Order: sequence, then C-alpha cells, then structure tokens
Amino acid sequence: MRRLLSCLVLSLGLLAGTAHADAAKLYFGAGFSDGSVDIANGSDKSLGTVTATVGLQLLDFIGVEFEVGSASDQSGSILSEPLVTYQAVMLRLGYRWDRAGIYLLGGQARMDIDDQFNNSDAGNAVGFGINLFGNETTALNFHVLDFDDGAFSTATIGFQYYFGGFR
Repeated sequence: MRRLLSCLVLSLGLLAGTAHADAAKLYFGAGFSDGSVDIANGSDKSLGTVTATVGLQLLDFIGVEFEVGSASDQSGSILSEPLVTYQAVMLRLGYRWDRAGIYLLGGQARMDIDDQFNNSDAGNAVGFGINLFGNETTALNFHVLDFDDGAFSTATIGFQYYFGGFR
C-alpha cells in the first residue's frame, strides 16, 4: 500500500508541475454525515460522522483529495471517543457545468474501527459526489464514500471553499 501511495503522489506531483500555476486550486471542506459500519454478525449500525476535507484541483477535471472523519453512535463522543476514525487519500475526477459539478473519487483509506464491529484497518475508498456552487468560492457538497467493500460507508452533506474561485 505504501508503494502504491508513493507512486500516486509522485505521478500527481509531476502532473501538477506541468500544469499552469493558475489552474491549481486549493480547497477545503467540512461535513456531517450518516455513517454505516458493517458489524461482523451481518447487520449494520448507523453512526453520526464529522468529516474534514483538503484538496488540490490540478486541472478542471482532475484533483487530489485528503479526507479525515470520526464517527460515533452518541453525538457527545464523536470527537472524544469515536467508534470509527478514517483517513483517505483519493484521486478526484469530475466535470463542471456553470455552477454545478459532479465527480468520482477513488483511492486508499486507513481506518480504526472498534473491535466490536469488524476488524478492517485499511482498504480501498470509492465514491461520488456533487458540488452546487452558490458563488465563485463556496459550494454545497453532497458525497458518498464506501470503504473496504462496505466495512464502513458515509453519505455526507457539507460545504467546500475554493481559494481563488472554481474557475
């Protein structure tokens, strides 16, 4: 996994170096989601999740995104005593029409899931999403992520802020 991430970062670094300086856009976001963790006996448990995202839009259609999240079944313990935490590094492929954009996400994730649920600790992260821009820099964001073939999944609503605008 370390070798795959190293190759991905190196490749994207070379791509970013060849892109025009004004084309790369840094963005960040935050969101709240309903997470679902797969329990070993075959059922699912719903968890409230808080997420944070940082990304770099290299070209209009390609970017790199880093997302972290924390989930718990009690709102007071989401950050202090989470049942699930994750970190994901993903490639983002998308397309924008005027003030709306859709995208696909794919990459690797590291998870820390409470032992009472399942024993997943790493795996693939895949998902899709949509951005609805209210102005040049701020977007309402909806996205869905699936980790390690369903060991944990999220459906997030939040915002993303693009430094310098999305154009």
